[in-house]
Amino acid sequence: MIVTEDVLSRFRDKGKVPVRSLPSSLFSQTGDLLFKNDAAPLSQFPSEVREVIHVVPVLAFLQTVPPLSDEREWIALHHQCGGYHCLEVAMVATILTPNVTIKDKLDQIGKQFYFAQHGNLEPGNMLASSISAYSTALSAIGLDCECTWRRLSEGLYPIDCTQENLNKVASDAPSLDMLADWRGFTRARYSTDPIILLLASNSD
Repeated sequence: MIVTEDVLSRFRDKGKVPVRSLPSSLFSQTGDLLFKNDAAPLSQFPSEVREVIHVVPVLAFLQTVPPLSDEREWIALHHQCGGYHCLEVAMVATILTPNVTIKDKLDQIGKQFYFAQHGNLEPGNMLASSISAYSTALSAIGLDCECTWRRLSEGLYPIDCTQENLNKVASDAPSLDMLADWRGFTRARYSTDPIILLLASNSD
């Protein structure tokens, strides 16, 4: 569901809206909104499903939402990830238009990590080799996850939310300085909120 600043203001406490405080009725499932037409059942071979995997880049708040600019459309999303672990991640996000020069490479990340670790790639069960492979895949296209790698799960691929990374990922990259009213919020290079996420279908 699209959420406006008017909607969010009802849940603000000292200027902040904890994402977990928002009612479930505000949230849309990404499976219905973004990936409805994807082939998903794992009764098919993962290698066949992998071919149609694509990612949707978003800029998201996972913890606390500041007062937001009305120049972007914001959506409350629930996203299933983590393979067989079926984790549900809540966020308030704006969908980004991927740069044409990088879109195929972003999609390739979704394909590479689909059914990773045999469907067990999630933060509590992450192998060092998976972290290394993901960091290498990002580095190859000039992106990084120095402070956000802990969010890595199958179907949810984190990228540090710097202006440089945002400009590389999105043709409609917003200015982070103008995105929100940051008074009372800490926004630093090594922050994990906001975050750039590549969302993709989960294998389970």
